[in-house]
Amino acid sequence: MKESITQRLKSKIPDVSVIIVNWNTRDLLQQALESLYQETHDITFETIVIDNASSDGTTDYIQKEWQQVKIIALHENLGFGVANNIGFKESSGRYILVLNSDTIVLPSTLSGMVGFLDTHPKAGCVGCRHLNPDGTLQGSMDSFPSLFKDFLCFSDMYRIPVLQPFLQKKYPYWSNHDKICKVDWVNGSCMMVRCEVIEEVGGFDDGCFMYAEELDWCYRMKNAGWEVFFTPESEIIHIGGQSSKKIADKRITLLYKGHYRFYRRNYSMWKYLVLRIIVAVIANPRLFILSFFYLLSLLGVKPRIKQ
Repeated sequence: MKESITQRLKSKIPDVSVIIVNWNTRDLLQQALESLYQETHDITFETIVIDNASSDGTTDYIQKEWQQVKIIALHENLGFGVANNIGFKESSGRYILVLNSDTIVLPSTLSGMVGFLDTHPKAGCVGCRHLNPDGTLQGSMDSFPSLFKDFLCFSDMYRIPVLQPFLQKKYPYWSNHDKICKVDWVNGSCMMVRCEVIEEVGGFDDGCFMYAEELDWCYRMKNAGWEVFFTPESEIIHIGGQSSKKIADKRITLLYKGHYRFYRRNYSMWKYLVLRIIVAVIANPRLFILSFFYLLSLLGVKPRIKQ
């Protein structure tokens, strides 16, 4: 028989431990916490914020305004994965919710994912439907990387209209996100995981500073026999990329490094080498051009464009 919320309250074991990693996004964190506490009903939860040595007063703000939130202040920026792993060790909920600070929680966010895991015992992880601030759909689940798909993405060929029907049918990322489905991975900005899964496969890869952590984590979950699901019955608003904007000059490099590490850890050596060639031939020139224009902007130089 399903345990009542009164019984769970008496047991003092929350349904969910919400883990939020923050780095210089205090205002967004405030918005995330307000929405979490205002919109979550009939679900018991605890909140743990891990601050990656922010310089915007986040720690003082949390201690002063959010006594119900546990704050762990790190002395240096250890990255997304390591910070989350620290939070996992402090959690006590039945499920763990990895939540970005640049999100706005909706009434269905926690309840939808908790309800799904409660009724799908083989599911080790579930992700939800992500919306942009304007209400449009944001891709939040997919199959694992492949050389073909990476070539399409890094070359921007995925934008070609004639390819859209094929991509929508072949890859969950380009689907309408309107059906419950078993997938390879879900977006790490809002994903719920069973505590048993973390006990079995561990947390995020400590060696990955930012990007592709959720790919590697879900890969290990599936190898251990757990299933990964997406459900549209849970939704969240994801503003996206707010911490990485503060290191815009390093963002693309970190993205490639995360992708390289995933291939190196989980795929054959020849696939890893081919990926490096694809990036060298296609992506590196783009990275150089973007870096060049970024430097120009720092110098206050605006490139002239012929009309």
